[in-house]
Amino acid sequence: MEEGIEEILEISCGLDVHEEMIEACVLKTGAEAAYRERFGCTSKELDRLCVWLNGHGCRDVAMESTGVYWLPVYERIEEKCSGYQSLLVVNAYEIRNMPGRKSDVADAQWIATLLKHGLLRKYNSFIPEHAVRNMREVSRLRRKVTGQRITATNQLEKFLQMHGFKFSSVFSSITGVSSTALLTRLAEQGKVTLRDIHDCCDKRLKHVPEEILAAVNGELNEVEKKLLRFHMDRIDELDREIGELTGMLTELFDEYKAQLEIAVSMPGISLDSAMEVLAEISPKPQNSFSAPEKVCKWAGLTPRNDGSADTIKCRKTLHGNPYVKSILVQCAWAAVKKRGSEFQSWFWSRQSRLGRKKAIVAVARKLLYILYTLLDRGVLYSPPVPAT
Repeated sequence: MEEGIEEILEISCGLDVHEEMIEACVLKTGAEAAYRERFGCTSKELDRLCVWLNGHGCRDVAMESTGVYWLPVYERIEEKCSGYQSLLVVNAYEIRNMPGRKSDVADAQWIATLLKHGLLRKYNSFIPEHAVRNMREVSRLRRKVTGQRITATNQLEKFLQMHGFKFSSVFSSITGVSSTALLTRLAEQGKVTLRDIHDCCDKRLKHVPEEILAAVNGELNEVEKKLLRFHMDRIDELDREIGELTGMLTELFDEYKAQLEIAVSMPGISLDSAMEVLAEISPKPQNSFSAPEKVCKWAGLTPRNDGSADTIKCRKTLHGNPYVKSILVQCAWAAVKKRGSEFQSWFWSRQSRLGRKKAIVAVARKLLYILYTLLDRGVLYSPPVPAT
């Protein structure tokens, strides 16, 4: 670190977290040398780390966000070192771009040095309270399982197409009620008849029974019937898991029903999307982010400010939080398809200049900006009155 930079903290600690071990370094003002120690990653070793930190009187700790390995370290310090003043999980990108060290940028002493001089910022890694972290864990797992369910449905569609069954041509969804009932008959009998179609299919379907029979006419052998049953059971199991995770997430949001109502009042945001977004930014983002611009930057929906004079070098968005970013982009597409909404006109007025992808990211940023403002004020979304 260059001389002349003022030390903000008297005692600071940097943690270099790895899969199997943790390098810790405590720096104290006036001390001739740094205090270094190596710890394991087991529960017993994490407790020893907390005792070591308390022994040095260290109340300010920073660590690099390395995969998921930092999570148990963070939670144990949060639990056992109740007197800490700051506990930061910092972005490796910021440490790497800090002048003063050319190599070994994840070294614990270098992290402690940056923290001691006040050069690590809080907003690079937003770590919410424990209850919100539980929401995140359930929400992300549900999103993962939902993706697996989509994959399983695609595999079922591929299986049917391989054996000459055109279910997707006559059913809007091959996992709908009518289609599932007919697939059950097919898995039992190896083929379907016109009578099966009359028994299983809703009378309000667009296609008549004769057209459906022509599309699903074929026969499966014993092995193929077992494979079909396997695909269907897999989808049923994933549906059960999604329902269970949704119930868990709903229970976690019991005390935040007002915030959910605010989020759902916005165009393009459904109840499921609202829970996923609030699980990432927290139901009360105003407690952690001082302005909507900061939460948009943290989410990765703000373009980089990379320019010199009148020359713009780069306008790519930052990496940010990939979960909330992808959810908000999906919500943005739904919002711009809502006829008469402000987001629809705002999107089409910028599409020709920015292109579809940049314009939809801009809509996602607008959604998050407005959502933060509504949560901060505690009011529902009210569409602007069109100019006459």
